[in-house]
Amino acid sequence: MKRTLIVIPARLGSWRFPEKPLTPIMGMPMIEHVYRRSFLASNVDKVVLAICEEQLEEVCNNSQMDYVMTDREQPTAIDRVGEAARSLGYTGHDDVVINVQGDEPAVPPPVIEFVSELLLKYPDVGCANPVERITDKTELDNPHRIKAVLSNNERLIYLTRQSIPSTEFDIDNEATFCRKTCVMSFRGDFLQKFCLMPQTNLELVEGIDMLRLIQNGYPIACSTIDDATYPVDVPEDIKVIETVLQNDKWIAEYNDFSG
Repeated sequence: MKRTLIVIPARLGSWRFPEKPLTPIMGMPMIEHVYRRSFLASNVDKVVLAICEEQLEEVCNNSQMDYVMTDREQPTAIDRVGEAARSLGYTGHDDVVINVQGDEPAVPPPVIEFVSELLLKYPDVGCANPVERITDKTELDNPHRIKAVLSNNERLIYLTRQSIPSTEFDIDNEATFCRKTCVMSFRGDFLQKFCLMPQTNLELVEGIDMLRLIQNGYPIACSTIDDATYPVDVPEDIKVIETVLQNDKWIAEYNDFSG
């Protein structure tokens, strides 16, 4: 029987934005927005935060957010998600584990639903990660946004922080640009397989954990979404998020949330 777990990895040690998960946004910490919005997605059995610091544990307890304490030495967010899923027993082939990054305070619930459906659409893959179209050159040149190249059969070919594809010979302006979203889904057993793989050189060079799968030859299902996501990478992104949430159609639902 299919079970769906959402895990939200969060830690305080981001070099780009220290203590980012605790940043107040419209009266609540950033991670609480992510946690509450995750419950608005349909067909989800459990939502937890994967944390590793006592300060975050205190916030979780005060806000009645379910959490799993993980090893501080986990090398990446996905490894942290894998540890949390393992401790909760979501390791079967039919289990779906959705990684919603802790810096996505405006994540649309339909995106969470979509990434689960995308995984189930392709029984031959163990992981799915949707992308968004880039239409703003500032976004394209932003090294904090991870750019993606897709195949014709909805698979990720490569991920990088650089602007790709090149337009050097794009005379007819046919190039399309996409960026990776921070919402991924895994089959439970495949996520544990990911955690057993050593980090790869491309993963370390680019600082993108999903490259561990691409470099080892594992397919990642990928499709373009219409809903916009707004990751928080640096402090300057907070103003954008506040503007987005002021006009957000889901915030009223989760402001009255009790988990």
